[in-house]
Order: sequence, then C-alpha cells, then structure tokens
Amino acid sequence: MGLAPTTIAVLLILAAPLGVAGQNIALGLSLLLFGAYCFKDGGRGLHATLKSPAITQFFKIWFVTLLPTVMATLGKGEIKDAGRFLLGYLLVTPMFIMGITLRDDIRQKVIKDVSTIVLALVGLICLSQFMFGWQFSGLTVTEQIKRAQGFYSHPLTLAYAALTIMPFICSRALAKSNDVRALLSALAVLIMIITSQSITVISLTAVTVTFLSIKLLPRKKLIALGLASATLGAVTLMTPNPISHKFQTVLQGQRSDHETPYPDDRLAFWHAHWEMLKDAPIVGHGADITREVRKPYYERIGLGHIKRMYEAHNMYLQAAVEGGVIAALGLFTFFIWWFLHVRSFAWREQWQKSGFILTPLVFAAGGLTQNALQDSEVRYLLMLSCTLCFSFMAPNNHVKN
Repeated sequence: MGLAPTTIAVLLILAAPLGVAGQNIALGLSLLLFGAYCFKDGGRGLHATLKSPAITQFFKIWFVTLLPTVMATLGKGEIKDAGRFLLGYLLVTPMFIMGITLRDDIRQKVIKDVSTIVLALVGLICLSQFMFGWQFSGLTVTEQIKRAQGFYSHPLTLAYAALTIMPFICSRALAKSNDVRALLSALAVLIMIITSQSITVISLTAVTVTFLSIKLLPRKKLIALGLASATLGAVTLMTPNPISHKFQTVLQGQRSDHETPYPDDRLAFWHAHWEMLKDAPIVGHGADITREVRKPYYERIGLGHIKRMYEAHNMYLQAAVEGGVIAALGLFTFFIWWFLHVRSFAWREQWQKSGFILTPLVFAAGGLTQNALQDSEVRYLLMLSCTLCFSFMAPNNHVKN
C-alpha cells in the first residue's frame, strides 16, 4: 500500500513551486488517491487520524480563525466572496489529514530525492531570473527587473513560500553536512530567498541560520561558517549589485515608490487599517476588501491622494480588519499551538526539533510586515510544512530520517 502514499507526497511536492491552478490540481488528484487508499485500508488509518487530538485542535483553531471573516462577508451580502475566501483556506486542510494518516507508508528516500530535484530546479530558475531579468507570464517568457519570483506572480510570494521551509531545510543541512541532498536543498532555498530581494525574509533567514549554526555546529565548523558568511555578506553589501542596492534604498528610505510622509509606507498602511479596525473591531469588514473600501480610511489620515492604497502589509492586522479581533487571535493561536506541540514532543534528533520549532516562529514574525497567509501559494507551502512537522510527531512513526 506504499505506492499511493508516495505518489500523493510526490504530487504535493511537485506542485509546490507552481501557481494556484497547479497546486489545486495536485490537491484534487491527491484526494482521489487518498480516497482509494482509505477504501483499501478499510478506513482504519483515517479513523485513527480523526481521533487524534492534534486533528481536533487544528480544526477548532482553523474554525475560530476563518468563521468570523466568513460571517462578516456574508453580513455584507457578498456570498461569492465568502465562498471564495472559505474555499481558499479549506482546500489546503486535507493535506494535514493525509500527512498524518499516511505517515508510516511514505517512502522517505523517494520524497527526499524528489524534493531535492524540485528545489534545485527552482533555485536555478531564480538565479537565472536574478541574473538576466525575466519572468513567466502564462506560457510565455517576458522581461522584468532582475528579481526572482520563480513560477509565482510576485517575488514576495516566492520569498514567503521559501520562508515556510527554510528553517527545516537549513537545520537538516547544518546537522548533516555530509548529505549532498541536504546541502543542495539548503543552497537552493537560500538562493530563492536572496534573489527574491525581500529584506524582511533575508533578515529573518540570517537570524535563523545564525541561531541554528550556534545550536547545531561544533565550534570549528561554526567559526569557519561564520567567517565565510561574514566575508560573503560584506562583499555582497559593498559591491554594486541589486541586493546591495535594495538594502541601501530601504535603509535610507529612498524607495522610488515612496509616497507618504511616513519613514516607511507600511506605517501608513498600518495606520489606515487601524482606523478600519476601530470602526469594526468585533465583526470586521469581511473578505476581499477593495481599494474603494480602503479609500475613505486613507482619506481620514490625510492620504487620499496616494496611488498605493494597499492592504495592511501585516497578516494579523489584515485578519483583524477582515474578521475582527477574534480572527486575528485565532491566527496567532495557530502559530503558538504549532510551536508548543513541537517543543513538547520527544524528538529523536535535535536538528528536527530546532528546524520545526523555528518554522512557526519565523513565519509568524515575517507576517508582521506582509499579508503572508492571504497568499494562496504561501498558504499551500505553510500547510505542507505544518503537515511534514506533525507527521514526524505522529504516534508510531518509526521511519528513519
């Protein structure tokens, strides 16, 4: 019965770098295979999974996070928007159930090989986009600035998608420095993050890798890696290149699209959405908030003239504006719940605990400056990472890693 679980895992990994359509197709095919697996199994594995406390807790938290926004959207009479919002979040949840149910039947070596190949290919694509300035536009290739975005629609989508797997991938590489697959995967993820040029994600990655290095490496390797990283970082920041230019413009507040009196335009976005939250702190404004809905609040803070009347650029504030404070608390609870599960589990290897315990913390921190979870592709990767984590923690999981 190992073929179906392995195929499901391979499908989900192959679809990870793709857009919404590709990911949804993979989820649909995976559900069909999972149904066939459960039929052959007589439903025993699924029944045991549904009795798991982790499943119950997960769906309770997810329910508290989503329901307020759905109710607020329905309250405005926007049935399609409510359905689209709910479907966008619910589509990834079967991944969590499948991952725990199939944990003992998945062939880990196949998954490692496939994930390494996928990451290496995406890493090469990102490096090429960074060097030559191109992007995918449907089935064609067009020119763009020298900033990687992979197969996604925006570089920040790539950055936050990579952030969901970065702690685990880097932790494994540091602990298993003789494993070529582990090193290649880590190099690919770092290339994605650096070439995406997201200052927030690059900074979080630097802090994460530093922490993991201190935690996992012996002193000699730690010193060698520290010197190599410091040298590479200094050369990168002191020589003319897109990354050093991005750091300089952000730190000096000289972004070309800066159009508010605030030191950073994100502060203006936060201010306008704070005004929105004050108007509906409990019920929220519902999903799919348009520019027209936001405009009066930007006008309220004296910014009715700016072009970029953007979303909150903070996933907690965005969740609160859409579904009220309960939705934001539900989202925050999800990351705390994930963190506490990892911390309390008796891990076989320290690198696993270190990588998984940092994943919810790092992503939760990254969401302070971006609507990270509102992006469907990022949601897919975050749930895939969460599924991997809980499949490691599931009872009777004796697979060697």
